Amino acid sequence: MLRLRSNGAIMHRPIVRLPVLVVTYLALWLGAELAAFAAVVHLIGIAGAIVACILTSLAGLSTLRRVGLSAVLRLRQAVARRTSEQSGLSREAVLDGTLAGLGAMLLILPGFVSDLVGLALAAPSVRFWVTERLKLGRLGNGRPPAPRAIELAPREWSRHDAPSP
Repeated sequence: MLRLRSNGAIMHRPIVRLPVLVVTYLALWLGAELAAFAAVVHLIGIAGAIVACILTSLAGLSTLRRVGLSAVLRLRQAVARRTSEQSGLSREAVLDGTLAGLGAMLLILPGFVSDLVGLALAAPSVRFWVTERLKLGRLGNGRPPAPRAIELAPREWSRHDAPSP
């Protein structure tokens, strides 16, 4: 008879943990959006809050269109450069465009908390800060990775053989 053994580490973890976290974060985000909307309604009234939501959504659509056109132009330039044996798009440029597009999509969503985050991501300095934090998180130690290969011209190196015993 075939028996399957397990060290038990996987079996003790709850399977529903991820959906519960997602639902919890969505509920917190929705609560923050409702509280922010209530605060704006208190300050400028219901009509002003609705107009502000519509205007930020229109600004988000305009920004998304601009970011999309810019990304297409950069991609075309990178493809043209690649055919002439030059480098293509860098990861930082792709990440910057992605963050700008995410900011524009957050502006499109109704709500003032998402608008605030979207406006922050519209600023290049905030996108640069987020890009740097993501790079630090990926590398772990805050230093750039060491190069895998060091290329030297023939006159820049010499061979030193170990002496024979």
